[in-house]
Amino acid sequence: MNWRLRLAALCLGLALAGATLAQRDTTHLLVYFSNARLAADPADCTAALALDRHVPRTGAVATAALQQLFAGPTPAEQAMGYRSPFGAATAGLLKSVRVSDGTAFVDLHDLRSALAGTTSSCGAAEFQSQVQRTLRQFPSIKRVLFAIEGQPRTFHEWMNEDCGPANGHCDPRPFAATNSKARP
Repeated sequence: MNWRLRLAALCLGLALAGATLAQRDTTHLLVYFSNARLAADPADCTAALALDRHVPRTGAVATAALQQLFAGPTPAEQAMGYRSPFGAATAGLLKSVRVSDGTAFVDLHDLRSALAGTTSSCGAAEFQSQVQRTLRQFPSIKRVLFAIEGQPRTFHEWMNEDCGPANGHCDPRPFAATNSKARP
């Protein structure tokens, strides 16, 4: 084998080894955004399609997934028709997320002014669908409850929803836990 072929083989081997190491240092997540071009029913406000994200390796996957979601679709994804109520203005929306007994308790910073269109019926459905689908990719999460600054009633009043069994009767006690690292 001549020296050029050996050098090419060595470079290829190093590149493959580097890619393998890079994969070990990352966590693969999915985030869900709307896309009227690809949805089966473009009028369905809850329709959301998965996009891949690779983040530095973490055990706090729920936190990482929501941070990626709240940053919104990338410019390239937007060019492909993906949209979301989330973007640069909401990148810091997540205050904490805690997973307990199959429920993700998502506490948000009060960025209601940055999400003005979210309170329409379609906007609320899109918001909740994208968050819930992003979190339910993890087998340990079956239910998602929301709060703003630890107050679920504030979130549900903003979304024009009553407090009832579906949202834990807006009980703020589960949001008082300080552990923000979820490891589903």
